[in-house]
Amino acid sequence: MTTTTIRIPQEDYKKVESLAAFEGVSVSEFMRKAVMEQVEDTLDYEEGISILSEHNERVSR
Repeated sequence: MTTTTIRIPQEDYKKVESLAAFEGVSVSEFMRKAVMEQVEDTLDYEEGISILSEHNERVSR
């Protein structure tokens, strides 16, 4: 497993810490989940755009 360090302002960290506690997970687990959700959302979006481009269709939001 890789370790990554990020720097965020103390007031933002306190918000993350509070939300992690609310969900009953560590700050590390909370951040890992948040990052992976963003990655998955972006990959899903890219896949959707690719499929639409292949079929040359337009879909409104």
